[in-house]
Amino acid sequence: MASSVWRQLAIASNWPILAAVAVLSAVGVVSIWADNPPDGQKQLLFLAVSCVILFLFQTMSYVRLGQYAWPFYAISLILLLYTLLPGVPGVREVKGAKNWISFGAFKLQPAELMKVAFCCVMARYLRFRSNYRTLGGLVPPFLLAIVPLLLILKQPDLGTALIFVPALFVMLFVAGAKLRHIFAVCLVGGMLAPVAWYAGSDVRNGAPDLPVLRHLPTFVKKYQRERVRAMFTKDASTLQDTGYQQAHSLMAFGSGGWFGRGPGNIQAGRQIPEAHNDMIFALVGEQFGFAGAAVVMVAYLVLFVTGLEIAGNTREPFGRLVAVGIVSLLAGQTFLNLLVCLRLMPVTGVTLPFVSYGGSSLVASFISVALLLNIGQNRPVVIAGDSFEYD
Repeated sequence: MASSVWRQLAIASNWPILAAVAVLSAVGVVSIWADNPPDGQKQLLFLAVSCVILFLFQTMSYVRLGQYAWPFYAISLILLLYTLLPGVPGVREVKGAKNWISFGAFKLQPAELMKVAFCCVMARYLRFRSNYRTLGGLVPPFLLAIVPLLLILKQPDLGTALIFVPALFVMLFVAGAKLRHIFAVCLVGGMLAPVAWYAGSDVRNGAPDLPVLRHLPTFVKKYQRERVRAMFTKDASTLQDTGYQQAHSLMAFGSGGWFGRGPGNIQAGRQIPEAHNDMIFALVGEQFGFAGAAVVMVAYLVLFVTGLEIAGNTREPFGRLVAVGIVSLLAGQTFLNLLVCLRLMPVTGVTLPFVSYGGSSLVASFISVALLLNIGQNRPVVIAGDSFEYD
């Protein structure tokens, strides 16, 4: 079996993905080790487990794996619900959020699994239906995204929830949903954004004095609003409080110059709280400079372009949709993390795929890549017209 899987992985379209993942994972381990050696050792263990999972995913065609999309989605949803139940074992609040389920020494973040499950179940749903080409037919696909999104917001984890949005719209577009319907939904969402911003009883400065807003549930937490405001201020007290992480992230990133201080040398990066998690790109810039950051960006570009190539050359509908969904998830998460690190977006707590510390994030990223590789090497011959209709 091992030799068969290795022959499958050795096809031409897979090597760019494997090379990109190897580069990103190596940069991640080095950067994590520099900031926290014990966590660097754990990341190596997570990486070994992730590689085994990637290997196992190549032993069965993605077409058969797709049959388990709904159970995978249901289990992920149940795990999300479990984190929100009061007083359940294995779940405790950390920094105001209940994102993790602990199993002894191991921890699981259900939201990471839900991202992959969402892509699979959305592709499965769109594969066998065409009613999403009507405005009313968009309701079920949106519900598939909104239900886990609301649960993740309840934890709360705004960053992870945001990643669902581009994947949803890209998959609907590729499946052939009408652009005028998608634009209509986006327009309604844009009109409701101010309501979501001001909704809730804890709104203070600048909120319109409308009673209806006070009786709505709070969608945006107070600390999240403060993070947004911290991006647009040079106030010293704010930069030492809410804006501290991003301000020092920029300092660390810029201190690397063109070629960096060298692996393990993160003098400025040590001032960043939890630097090896969502601010790890700053450590990359300090250690390896602009050149090293460019290598990381090229690795992501290779991963995304090759993923789109696999999607474009896959005529089987389910495989095509899973591929574009995965690329959308990984690309959205990557750019969101980079924008936060460079202070172009407020802090969201989103990890950098394959680079940031975390077992759940790394395993979910490797499952995503494993599915991409599987689709690339198991594309069935389809003697038919285009899979989906377009305007």
